[in-house]
Amino acid sequence: MDELVELLTSHRTIRRFPSAPVPDELVSKAVRAAQCAATSHAVQAYALIQVTKPDERSRLAELCGGQAQVQEAGAFFVLCVDQRRHALVAARNSLPLASNFESFLVGVIDASLFAQNLILAFEAANLGTCCIGGLRSNLPAVDELLELPDGIFPIFGLCVGSPAEPSTVRPRLPLNAVLFRDRYADDEQLLAAIDTHDAEAEAWYAQRGAPGRNWSGSVSRSLSKAARQDLAAFYNSKGAALH
Repeated sequence: MDELVELLTSHRTIRRFPSAPVPDELVSKAVRAAQCAATSHAVQAYALIQVTKPDERSRLAELCGGQAQVQEAGAFFVLCVDQRRHALVAARNSLPLASNFESFLVGVIDASLFAQNLILAFEAANLGTCCIGGLRSNLPAVDELLELPDGIFPIFGLCVGSPAEPSTVRPRLPLNAVLFRDRYADDEQLLAAIDTHDAEAEAWYAQRGAPGRNWSGSVSRSLSKAARQDLAAFYNSKGAALH
């Protein structure tokens, strides 16, 4: 357990990678391990697309907001919720596929659990990772580039490769801001825990050349405007039925 906890607590995001590719054998091994994550009723509602063509990697880097690591990492993957597999087997069994918000949410949960196992497997092999939420910034173009069929919903990207930069673990909220016994904390207790975290985060930001920043200020600014408000319409256009 101690070795596993050490691996978990050493996670950090890597944004600079050398160009050395990730071996196919290692990718297959990591994916097999990722498939052992919990999955609701064994639906396994996820798909992983490894993008290998340099021109497509370059285009995806642009679509993700100019994030160079998408093009430069040893491997880049697009993580998707997969309902197409279910549609095919339902049709073969002459049954309808009931798709709604619950089925989409199950897929997102399944895919996220799969992705966390995948990240741990790569990090256990001394590789670095970076999740790319910017993939959702222009999903119609991503969809067209990768020629995704209906029922396949890309949710984020994942860069993998040997780290080419020193990096420190970003501070996390204290336990008493996350773990509660029987009831959620009252506002005063929660804000006190956040103040503690802000002090740690401010020191971490200062070390990285951004003095004066803290967690609550950064989060408040990032959440002050609703982001990517066209996502539901896109997913619905691909068959998600988010009602």
